[in-house]
Amino acid sequence: MKKTLLKKMHKVKVKFLLLAIFPLILTGCGKNEDLENYKANMNQFFENIRIIDSSINAIDPDSETSTAELLALLDSMDTSFAQMAALEVPDGFPGVDELADDASAYMSEAVSYYHQAYDGEYDAAFEEVAYRNYEQANIRFQYIVSIIHGNIPEEIFTYEDTDTEDTEDTGEEDMGEPKDEGAEQPPEP
Repeated sequence: MKKTLLKKMHKVKVKFLLLAIFPLILTGCGKNEDLENYKANMNQFFENIRIIDSSINAIDPDSETSTAELLALLDSMDTSFAQMAALEVPDGFPGVDELADDASAYMSEAVSYYHQAYDGEYDAAFEEVAYRNYEQANIRFQYIVSIIHGNIPEEIFTYEDTDTEDTEDTGEEDMGEPKDEGAEQPPEP
């Protein structure tokens, strides 16, 4: 059980390492004070994730303390995502603020469900829901990186048709909302 979680975590952490080039992209941006502050904070976020990633890799899955170590590191990752979501996003990065909030919320849910899956008796349903939320946090984070690179992925936004002759106004606005990509709630125990 612990080995399965560590294998899943290894697959996702590779994504973080690939995204570690992000700080290099920000260094090419203008000398705006807000942008420089954001760059410094995002560099710290990447450093935190790098350290957490290295620590997860160093966990011995056969150790008696591996579950406690992993959960503590996931708690640290949750804290890092919350700090990233709290950053003031400079102008020019549409949707990043909302995506960061969503990524943080998904990471918090994931960590909560991992604790429920592994604190006490193992629960596979909670582990599955935790992993799906963990993946959603990472998807949103990848969207953030794409937007900061100047590429706004079409799949994350839906747009209302502005031609009012053919459509009815439903009173609901769906612009800019990230699509839910399958995160679930666990079955009721």
